[in-house]
Amino acid sequence: MLKLLFRKWWLVLIQGILLIMLSIYIFNNPINVLAGISIWFGLLVFIAGALGIISWFANDETDREGMLILWSIVSAIVGLLLLFNLVATMKLITIIFGVWMLATGVHLTKSGLLLKDKYSLGWIMVIAGILSVIAAVMVILNIGTGAVGISILLGVQVLMAGIALVVFSFVKKAVAGNIKDKLQSFKQDL
Repeated sequence: MLKLLFRKWWLVLIQGILLIMLSIYIFNNPINVLAGISIWFGLLVFIAGALGIISWFANDETDREGMLILWSIVSAIVGLLLLFNLVATMKLITIIFGVWMLATGVHLTKSGLLLKDKYSLGWIMVIAGILSVIAAVMVILNIGTGAVGISILLGVQVLMAGIALVVFSFVKKAVAGNIKDKLQSFKQDL
């Protein structure tokens, strides 16, 4: 069990390096990344609709619900529309992201205003909320800014995961070495 857990530390290192390289690509190609996300989004919606249609036909006639087939057909059609009009899908995802940022900014601002009298950190929340609202308006009104915003968040996540895997690979190597040394010294003591 321990052998399996601690061998091949270098595979984890390679995964980390590849994720770091992917994050660099994401930072340098925000529109392409948003287009890729849009394709996946459209595929997921279409597949969900298609599977709903298939499951409706697979059910017994007594178990078939009219709303299920209607919802599945609408989902499949929307998925196809999303796939065949990537620019609209990119705009839709950007707007959804912007609305989420706007709601977060309003919530932070409101919470910060309520807390500012009791805690000095309340002002930090107000400032962060206002900045989030400004960024949200920029994202909603400009697809390029939205693509960059979405890609930066995704890129940061991928970069952090890559760095974590690189660090973990070296920790894994060190721990494996320590366990191996302890086992050898334990065997010699016997």
